[in-house]
Amino acid sequence: MGFFQSQHITENYEYAIEQILTYENYNRTRKFSVILFLASIILLFVDHINKVEGLWIISDGYKYLFYSHVILGFVTLFYSLVSYRIIVPTAKGITRYHKFHVIVFSLFILTLTAVTSGWIDQKIHGQITVYVIGSFMIAVMYSYKPRITALLYGLSFVAFMILLTISQKDLVIRHGHFVNASLVVVISYFLSNVLHKLKHQDMLHKCHLEDLVTERTKELQTANDSLTQEILERKRAEIEMAKLDRLNLIGEMAASISHEVRNPMTTVKGFLQLLRHKQNSRDREHFDLMIEELDRANSILSEFLSISRTKSTIFESHNINDIVTSTLPLVQADAQTNDNLLTVELNNVPNLQLNIQEIRQLLLNLVRNGLEAMSGGGQLRIRTFSTNSEVALAVSDEGKGIEQFVLEKLGTPFFTTKEKGTGLGLAVCYGIVSRHNGRINVETSPIGTTFNVYFELS
Repeated sequence: MGFFQSQHITENYEYAIEQILTYENYNRTRKFSVILFLASIILLFVDHINKVEGLWIISDGYKYLFYSHVILGFVTLFYSLVSYRIIVPTAKGITRYHKFHVIVFSLFILTLTAVTSGWIDQKIHGQITVYVIGSFMIAVMYSYKPRITALLYGLSFVAFMILLTISQKDLVIRHGHFVNASLVVVISYFLSNVLHKLKHQDMLHKCHLEDLVTERTKELQTANDSLTQEILERKRAEIEMAKLDRLNLIGEMAASISHEVRNPMTTVKGFLQLLRHKQNSRDREHFDLMIEELDRANSILSEFLSISRTKSTIFESHNINDIVTSTLPLVQADAQTNDNLLTVELNNVPNLQLNIQEIRQLLLNLVRNGLEAMSGGGQLRIRTFSTNSEVALAVSDEGKGIEQFVLEKLGTPFFTTKEKGTGLGLAVCYGIVSRHNGRINVETSPIGTTFNVYFELS
């Protein structure tokens, strides 16, 4: 009990506990009134037997006992009907009416037993058994605050003493009943208070447990969300690391072999151009095709070199809006060629440490991918904006979106969905962004895709 007394009890707890106790009292009244109604029927049957045996003639107490049973039957029937008519689904629905309903019923039971023992039973056998049973039943069945309990037992005890004084003429028996009834009232009062405190403490303990469980659940949910986010971030980091490792491997390969491959290719291209002028017009087409394929191979090697992380990159302070503006003529030409509309929205952003050539290549690759994803009449949008810690370059198209399995492989070298693509365009973009300590976020849906490139403010 000391543990609960040391806890901080708020008014909300007190109100909620009293509501619950009253709710339980009200439900007990429904059941108790039905039981007493059935008991009154049995008692009326016993009264009928007493009348047949002629006991009513011997003592009019049996007749008054019959009347008390009739009153008990009618009152309990009334309470049963009212209680089952007005059902309270939860403790929150308890009102003052329900509290008054229960208290009046308890007062009725105590008063009726006091009248029966203090007056009627004194005419028959001079016992107070009924009052004793009624007092203990109310103490065990109901849970009231101490002042209400004192009021109930006090009123019933006053009624008992008055009726006992009037009906019992033997002073010895009367004094004995006074003492016994006083002890019964005192014991019932303390028993009721002890049970009320125990129930109150049990409810308080449950409230604290519920709050503790709720608090711990929130903490666990927060920890779970944090852990889930950390796992997702780690998986993303692992995917990015694997992607960057592949880019690094290909870059190292490109850096090591590009020089050795380009030299013989340049020699072959020179001899082909020389021989081309010595052939007739019909054979020149074959030489043009071979030279074109050599140029294509050379451009692929250039893209290999763009992926390389080992190449030296010179960074200078530039504004990304200036780079976009200077690249617009090329972008507009590509948009007109594909019969698409170009929209540019440049917001004020701070300067960054950038490599102009690489950012231009990044922008051109993203723009060309967006144009190729749309049919004629689509709109391509280039936008720059800044957040608290980042500057963003966004390229949006109105294509059909990117499927999930494709989205997971974006930036992987040699992976492409285009018939004549090399699968190096986005790999180059990821390499450039990585060298600038940035990140790429892709938002896609059936109505279009947006590539958001974020650069950290240093």
